[in-house]
Amino acid sequence: MSADIRVLISEPLSSRAEEILSGAEGFEVINKPGLPREELIEIVRDCDALLVRSATNVDDEILGAGDRLKVVARAGIGVDNIDLESASLRGILVVNAPDGNIITTAEHTVALLFALARKIPAAVRSVKEGHWERSKFVGSELSSKVLGVIGLGRVGSTVARLAGNLGMNVLAYDPFISAEAAEKRGVKPVSLDELLVQSDYISLHVPKTPETAGLIGAEEIARMRSGACIVNCARGGLLDEEAAAAALDSGQLAGVALDVYAVEPPGAESALVGRDDVICTPHLGASTKEAQENVAVSVAEQVVAYLTTGGVKNAVNLPSLSAEDLERLGPYLDLAERLGSFLAQLTGSGPKALEVTYGGPLEGPVEPLAAAALKGLLGHFMSGARVNLVNGPILAKERGIEIVSTYRSEMPVYTNLIELKVRTDRGERSVAGTFIHENEPRIVRIDQFSVDAVPEGYMLIFTNDDQPGMIGLIGTLLGEHKINIAGMQLGRTRKNDRAVAILAVDDPIPDEVMEKVRSIPNINDANLVLL
Repeated sequence: MSADIRVLISEPLSSRAEEILSGAEGFEVINKPGLPREELIEIVRDCDALLVRSATNVDDEILGAGDRLKVVARAGIGVDNIDLESASLRGILVVNAPDGNIITTAEHTVALLFALARKIPAAVRSVKEGHWERSKFVGSELSSKVLGVIGLGRVGSTVARLAGNLGMNVLAYDPFISAEAAEKRGVKPVSLDELLVQSDYISLHVPKTPETAGLIGAEEIARMRSGACIVNCARGGLLDEEAAAAALDSGQLAGVALDVYAVEPPGAESALVGRDDVICTPHLGASTKEAQENVAVSVAEQVVAYLTTGGVKNAVNLPSLSAEDLERLGPYLDLAERLGSFLAQLTGSGPKALEVTYGGPLEGPVEPLAAAALKGLLGHFMSGARVNLVNGPILAKERGIEIVSTYRSEMPVYTNLIELKVRTDRGERSVAGTFIHENEPRIVRIDQFSVDAVPEGYMLIFTNDDQPGMIGLIGTLLGEHKINIAGMQLGRTRKNDRAVAILAVDDPIPDEVMEKVRSIPNINDANLVLL
């Protein structure tokens, strides 16, 4: 008799994963690491779950072949090798193990810091070659040196703590961490430019996204202290390897330590790998027995829970809500996410606090609305982090963002209303939305202004002193640049005071045109929003 549930393990995992899976009632485990792609596609057709590490490219073809596939589990944190959009469209849950290798990766980072400071790899090689060159390998102490940590997530925060214990002075740059949260981690929050200028060592701990690709390039390296060192155990491509090689040649950089590379494995054409002033390890950040067992146990337990009870823990692409909750809350979750994205684009800076107020007839918990709002709010700033309903509150907590959720059974004007209020370094902004005719979403308030706008497409939002001719000036300017206005909504506090306008436009407004809008007399602020 065949098993009810089949699980494919396509890469080497700790034996604990197979023990947990095979010990679950009705589970059959197919443990075949290193399958050729064609064979993997054939086997996955009859599997309910797929467990991978980083080598298996779980693309649309593989996901499409899995007619029974319900969950893909990544034994580790990064999911760059999984097509999340395709998985979501196909209703396939993607889970990972974000906590299993934090200590291991942080310790590897510190090990590379020591290796750079004391020139350990070169000294070892020298002795093995029969030399005794003590004066050639005079190093430096890490204690009292300045470490700049870029990214204060789980790994970055742990590196900061370990470095602090070594007596290093730790600076940190993370635009999504409040100053208070950074200081609680024992680090001094600074701008990226301040970090570059002041650090003896710089360690990278951010995800690879379009925004962070080439984060440290020639311009950034030129602003660093002469003789600084760089460590990258996060993702390949964050450091411009050609620029780093040139800086090593000039003496601007004293050393580089890499565990990840723009191309893995790096080929003979690599600008850094063959150099004596570069320390290289083969993506070992998560490679300890403890970490490998931790992540294997985590994903195996999650697969068993999801396929037997529907429980979800570390979901990457889907919320941990029941089908009934999703059906009931679906339109409200979508509206809350749109409002969050709207506020993110209106404020343009990382939030310190978010207040979510819901009023209406929904029964049961409404906390998912706050998670949806966070998805829209943080997702605008952290698109590479793949913010969702599950990790939004966690990411907010890590960054010291205060979240307040309030439910009111009745509202004075609307049957249902979702109001978001966000506080940033630039002040406080708010937006409120509702549904008309049961399922048509509307933005009905921006700050103190009452409006009625459909939350979709490109929208030019501007506030101004309530003076005659303002709309005409804006319309003329947009017309001169061939930008068509598709709709318009206006609101004001009182006559001759302040007003707001929402202009729906057919195309994006170039930055130089937005600057012209902002330079018009009596315009207080102007932003282009896309929903």
